[in-house]
Amino acid sequence: MLMAGRGVIILGEEDIYLGRKVKLKKLHLNIREKATFHEIVVFGESVAILPFINEDEVIIIKQFRGPIGGWIYEIPAGRVEPGEELEDACIRELEEEIGYRPKKLEKLASCYLTPGYSDEKIHIFVAYDLEYVGQRLQETEAIETTRIKYKDLMKKVMKNEIEDAKTILAVLLYSAKKR
Repeated sequence: MLMAGRGVIILGEEDIYLGRKVKLKKLHLNIREKATFHEIVVFGESVAILPFINEDEVIIIKQFRGPIGGWIYEIPAGRVEPGEELEDACIRELEEEIGYRPKKLEKLASCYLTPGYSDEKIHIFVAYDLEYVGQRLQETEAIETTRIKYKDLMKKVMKNEIEDAKTILAVLLYSAKKR
């Protein structure tokens, strides 16, 4: 039993499912003296990278995502492996998904994506001075790369043509930072 404060007591947890990418667990709670539980998708940390190929052009990907049943435009991203530094995860993901290695990385922000049901914390970076080293997609990934002017990507975000939250956040944070 662990006191979480403000009328919340954590009674324990129970693993429900262990998959390739995620674990599902039940967190047993007592909230204001009433027993309940929360279902939690355990994912861990991830990185997302806005990669600039030159001063005014970025590389985005179009990726098939099973949960939405189709393709979506987004920036390269992926899980941080156990013991891996954030910057190393950025480099690995960029090489795998778009085939480029950055010479410079700059962190924009860190946030929880969906704290209502997942523990995933994402770290958003900008990558500069990219060198092509060859794309190394994982066998389970379906990804196409696209070069786009940053101003055109911003227009797509503002017209709600980009539906991926991490991409929207990265673009808006980068624009705010540039001002």
